[in-house]
Amino acid sequence: MRKNERQRLKRGLQHVCFCKKSVIFLILPFVAAISLSAQTTSTVQDAIRADSKDFPQWAKDMRRFDVIAFGAIPFAFFTASFVTDSIRWAQFGGDMKYAPWPLKGAGAYDPTTKEKMQIIGIAAGISLFVALADFVVIQIKRHNEKQKRIRTPDNQPVIIRQPLHSPAPQDEADEDR
Repeated sequence: MRKNERQRLKRGLQHVCFCKKSVIFLILPFVAAISLSAQTTSTVQDAIRADSKDFPQWAKDMRRFDVIAFGAIPFAFFTASFVTDSIRWAQFGGDMKYAPWPLKGAGAYDPTTKEKMQIIGIAAGISLFVALADFVVIQIKRHNEKQKRIRTPDNQPVIIRQPLHSPAPQDEADEDR
């Protein structure tokens, strides 16, 4: 065999191996999806419900606070950056170089690292405030529901039970002597 033929054969074998690997990697996600779809979801949901009963209420409240705080960060970051860009734009008299994000063009002002850190700090503060506000609202709702369960309905008569034989008060006993 000539050297050129050997090189072509070697390249052909490499190509065949590459094709086999790529076919396997293309089929693998479909096989995984089919095997995962065969599992029942009711057992997972039952396990989640059973686990949620095991946690105290304060732990559930902290988890809710955590989820809301981290979930609000993207929205808070967008709001904080838009407001700071708008303020900067107004300070420079509407110069298009300092325009906020939707109006920015090529050669727009790039905030310094300090300004970026301030925006991130403001966004974190906003997200924590949103999570704290949600926590307070949930606590107030929970307190109102508890008071509603304790409070008697308005149209129901109030029945006060007294013992059949009540001891005589001390004043009456002294007067009888």
